[in-house]
Amino acid sequence: MSPVSKPIPSLPTYFIPHHCVFKNDSTTTKLRVVFDGSAQTTTGYSLNNALMAGPTIQPKLADTLLRFRANPVALTGDICKMYRCIRVTTPDNYLQCILWRDDPKDDIKIFKLDTVTYGTKSAPFLAIRTMHQLAVDEAVLYPIGSKIIQRDFYVDDLITGAHTVEEVKEIMKQTSDLLGKGNFKIRKWCSNKPEVLSNVPDTDKEKLIKFDDGSVLTKTLGLQWNPDADIFIFSFTSRQNNTKITKRSVLSVIAQLYDPLGLIGPVVCKAKIFLQRLWVEKIDWDESLPMTYQTAWLQLYDEFSSIGNMTFPRYVGFPNSSLELHAFCDASLLAYGICIYVVSRLGGHAYSTLLCSKSRVAPLKTVTVPKLELCAAALLAQVIQSIYNLRIFNCRFFCWSDSTTVLSWIKEEPSRFNIFVANRITSIQHLTNGMEWRYVPTHLNPADILSRGASPIELSNSSLWKFGPPFLLDMETNWPESSIRVRNLPERRKNALLSSTSVTDISLDCKYINSFTVMQRIYGYVHMFIKKDHSGILDTTHIQQGTWYLLRMVQRVNFSSEYKDLKRSVPISTSSKLASLSPFLDSFGLIRVGGRLENALLDYHSRHPIILPKGHPLTESIITHFHHQNLHAGPQALLAAIRQQYWPLGGKKVVSHIVNKCVRCFRLRPKICEQIMGNLPEDRVRQSRPFLITGVDYCGPFYYRSEIRSRPSTKCYISLFICFTTKAVHMEVVKDLSTESFLAALRRFYCTRGKPKIIWSDNATNFVGARNEMAELQQQFLKQQHVEAVYRQCLVEGIDWKFIPPRSPHFGGLWEASIKIAKFHFWRIVGSAVPTFDELRTLVCQISAVINSRPLCPITENPDDLDVLTPGHFLTGAPLTSLPEPNLSTINTSRLNNWQRIQFMQQTFWKRWSSEYLSLLQQRSRWRYPRNNIPIGTLVLIKDEALPPLKWLLGRVTKVFLGNDSKVRVAEVKTANGICKRAISKLCALPIDDHLAGGMTRHRGEYVQSAQNIT
Repeated sequence: MSPVSKPIPSLPTYFIPHHCVFKNDSTTTKLRVVFDGSAQTTTGYSLNNALMAGPTIQPKLADTLLRFRANPVALTGDICKMYRCIRVTTPDNYLQCILWRDDPKDDIKIFKLDTVTYGTKSAPFLAIRTMHQLAVDEAVLYPIGSKIIQRDFYVDDLITGAHTVEEVKEIMKQTSDLLGKGNFKIRKWCSNKPEVLSNVPDTDKEKLIKFDDGSVLTKTLGLQWNPDADIFIFSFTSRQNNTKITKRSVLSVIAQLYDPLGLIGPVVCKAKIFLQRLWVEKIDWDESLPMTYQTAWLQLYDEFSSIGNMTFPRYVGFPNSSLELHAFCDASLLAYGICIYVVSRLGGHAYSTLLCSKSRVAPLKTVTVPKLELCAAALLAQVIQSIYNLRIFNCRFFCWSDSTTVLSWIKEEPSRFNIFVANRITSIQHLTNGMEWRYVPTHLNPADILSRGASPIELSNSSLWKFGPPFLLDMETNWPESSIRVRNLPERRKNALLSSTSVTDISLDCKYINSFTVMQRIYGYVHMFIKKDHSGILDTTHIQQGTWYLLRMVQRVNFSSEYKDLKRSVPISTSSKLASLSPFLDSFGLIRVGGRLENALLDYHSRHPIILPKGHPLTESIITHFHHQNLHAGPQALLAAIRQQYWPLGGKKVVSHIVNKCVRCFRLRPKICEQIMGNLPEDRVRQSRPFLITGVDYCGPFYYRSEIRSRPSTKCYISLFICFTTKAVHMEVVKDLSTESFLAALRRFYCTRGKPKIIWSDNATNFVGARNEMAELQQQFLKQQHVEAVYRQCLVEGIDWKFIPPRSPHFGGLWEASIKIAKFHFWRIVGSAVPTFDELRTLVCQISAVINSRPLCPITENPDDLDVLTPGHFLTGAPLTSLPEPNLSTINTSRLNNWQRIQFMQQTFWKRWSSEYLSLLQQRSRWRYPRNNIPIGTLVLIKDEALPPLKWLLGRVTKVFLGNDSKVRVAEVKTANGICKRAISKLCALPIDDHLAGGMTRHRGEYVQSAQNIT
């Protein structure tokens, strides 16, 4: 580190320009190397070349460890303070400035970091790239050292080896001398052979951890290695004492199981399977696990301590022996994985040991076991190809699986199967080209342990996992026999065959198949091409012949067995769907109806129409074509017209289906969306004080006579308040539609009946399209000032005001029914007379009393049952400010005083309310069956009673609102005029599939265009 004001001193360090990383351009920059103060220049290179050319900048950890296990004599080393040995040149070191002062009173000093700094994103690349460039520069003098530096370094750690001690010593010498050219000091030498380190000073040797039993230990890329015994050791430190067991703590424990080669893969896999179960249960990160999962985790966690008993040899094989690589794969519904073994043979001896493994938990989406087995085979192919590319095992490779289905799949042509299977078969065949696939019984497959997972105790006692199946040590003739090839393989593509020739329905790939006229013209040109007609003029003969070509191709694919029988003049099968039609082949090869009308005075096409397959897109296109040609005729007339030329299988049912999908016909007779009637809200079925939950609505207008004779009658309205629990009604006369009048009526209401907790009402949009006399009421409720004033007043009074969805009067059926009753009594009493204001108020109070005296439940035929439960019982039973009283309904009435008798009567009313009235609300009067929820993105018509159906607004559902029963009854719709909220009873879902919108025929074009404008 140096101050900015001073020049950078010239030191014998290796230089690299920083802008190789920060500037992504093609300009050529220079690398500078300083030896003893004299600068030398290397070959120029650009950033792209530095990143892409030459050896890998940073080898993978697993690849480095695999090379480490392939050498009889192992060697490790470490570069001392690697980053500090690399200087950043001017002016790039100005990008590494820091501010510093020793005392708050001192001035701030600016220093430049002149060397590669740990923590910056470019630091690893700069360090490794610099070391590789040094190896390239000195490759002539140190060929072995240059190769080792570029291949066997993992950042600053050297992990290498050779077959003899002499070779390792030469590697040490060349590597040390080459790195010394750049002032890279390598130290911490360690080897499984003590003679390799005979000339190394003790200060440069790795300091091993010694134990009481005489064993020693060091770490190599995170793995614990005992160089004396030349084995890898695993350990686990318990840290979960009296801590809360959560998903976070489980993940923390699993992260401690560091195993880059998968030597204890079954243990890690079992832990991951357990973690996946926690995800399925949707347990939060810091939520305590359920007792069953907690018990299972503690049992597994206690066994982790036995991981220290498992050891694996560092070197796989015998020196100077012949090698074989055997890879096994297996899958279960929980996980799938692979494991690879190295078998070395020398003379009459053979030795097998685990090289590596890899596993993955099965996806949460349900996948069949054969598909999971195929995924395991694909994983095997990827891993074994990576090992093959390392070029450290020059031997035969064998792949093993216990799935006969997978082995048969691999031997088949990929194009014969569905996409999922075909893609993986292609990958496996490419990656394992030249390798041999064989069958292994399940009980001899070590990958079976990996796919199911195993505890540490089970794994430590398993010789199958450590050394593989015993037959690997035998001669190849004693290996398990190859499995029988499966013939009826799953996941095959459905190809229609005609005799010995495969026939493909190419019409399915045509984007114009939904337009029969366009298809006729296309195949008319096909006919001209076949007949070599170069006139270029399309006439009716070409159209007819081309149409027959099209229909013949479709028939041969869909009626292949019938066509084969008819071609050979053999009666078709009695179980065929064409048997009742007595089909025959005409001169062109078309299958026509034989029938019984041979002697009828009809033309040939009417007596013998062409048979069309059921459900084929071309059949639907033909029916749609005739539907439009016959001016949107109904199913009966349409079917009669079609059968003059064609005979669609399925008859009226198929034709009716197409007619029902016609958008224009649907718009003339739209079908309203429905959903099962929802459950009553808790405010309707739970006991509460009258008017605690209230609904409000206006009715009118009404007129009252002025006391001055010369003045005309004055318009007024009635505000109706209804209790959600008891259906009790309170009505107030409102002189006009001003906000002040409504708030005054609201105050009179809760001063008389008590302050409500929640008030429900329409949001005023339900008045659209109503009678002309309601226009003023609509305008008043739509005013933003009115809504804000009411909201502020309710906020001050502690009242929560809620609205039902727009234009959904059935959501407010409770007050709508009461308004209907109030109007019934009012007009029968008043008639054509006009009362005074006092008479009107008195009449409104009398109507309220009559409504509150109506029975809540049917009157019984029992003569002793003289009293019937009415809303009035709940209004006069107690003062509005009364405190809760104890339950007296179980005490003998003779023991009660007068006040207690009143409380007894009130509680009796609530008891009868619960037993008699609530039971009447159990049944659903309409909308009794559940329907499918309307999905997001559906094109809908918005019902408007004031307009004819053809002028109803078109919209697209952008959001749905789920009820407590997960049913959609309200949706948000985007139209050309904006976004609105509507109940589904005001929506009509158009019979249009969005995936067909791109190829809509012209009759749907206007609706598709409108939908695109909305989107």
